[in-house]
Amino acid sequence: MTDSTVGRMPAMKDVWIEQLCVVGLAIRREGALAALALALGSLALVAFARIPVLQAIVDEGDVGEFVFNPGEPPWGFFAVLAALLLPLAVWKGERRFGDTPLWSLPVDHRRHALLKVAAGWVWLMAILGTALVWVTLTVLASGGVLGVDEVRLLIIDPAGAAAGTPGATESVSWTTPWWEWATPFTSATAAYLVASTLMLATARPLFWAAGLWVAGAVVLGVGEVWEIGWIERNIELVAWYVGGDSFNRGVQLPTGWTEGWTLLPTMKLWTALSAIWIGVGLVGVLGASRRPRNQ
Repeated sequence: MTDSTVGRMPAMKDVWIEQLCVVGLAIRREGALAALALALGSLALVAFARIPVLQAIVDEGDVGEFVFNPGEPPWGFFAVLAALLLPLAVWKGERRFGDTPLWSLPVDHRRHALLKVAAGWVWLMAILGTALVWVTLTVLASGGVLGVDEVRLLIIDPAGAAAGTPGATESVSWTTPWWEWATPFTSATAAYLVASTLMLATARPLFWAAGLWVAGAVVLGVGEVWEIGWIERNIELVAWYVGGDSFNRGVQLPTGWTEGWTLLPTMKLWTALSAIWIGVGLVGVLGASRRPRNQ
């Protein structure tokens, strides 16, 4: 080190590019495995859709048309699952607390942590975008369709619907809206920020993640056992946002069992949930990054 370099700080652009490269290298193995699984799944789907012999093996030649609707399970759930696991790969091999190399870097440790989280998010969006394009091409190659165009039965009064009361149900024309194609990206962003908060806030993120999962299961159980409406409704909202099965269920009508919807999601609902959960994640990451790294 010379006198001309003492006290010099690297430019923020250089630090950002370095973080992008470091995170990319950190997740390359997991990314390669995910790409391999996606490629094999695509080949299997196209083969079973196009080769009659394989169709006969699995379903006696009667394989239904494949529909890719990003707002319905399991697509959003896959995106959220990847987002929850990604921080483990991003911070793999790096000591976040105690005697850590973070203190020897010529960049403030908080800025370093925030840039690393941001770099992981950029890679997450790139991976999801690539996966979305790949799945779309696979669906088209298999002869499937993108999105849905159907009539959905909206249950306005469940008790009245079971009794055949007029006005208890409503038939609504539904076409996959544009914002449902963005839902996996927003829900994955929120999940990634929440998971990154645990990585920055505690030395035992998996322990706290398991604790949160158990707490959520307890709340869900309490809501179902005591039929607490507001708990059940909020659980449904969270389940829908993370790509789970929600709002639609089998209902008994005078004409027999059919699939009904208790709520048809709207752009307003998607925007509100995105703002809430991404906001919670951002506040969590900003707050957790302030924790001293030498503790």
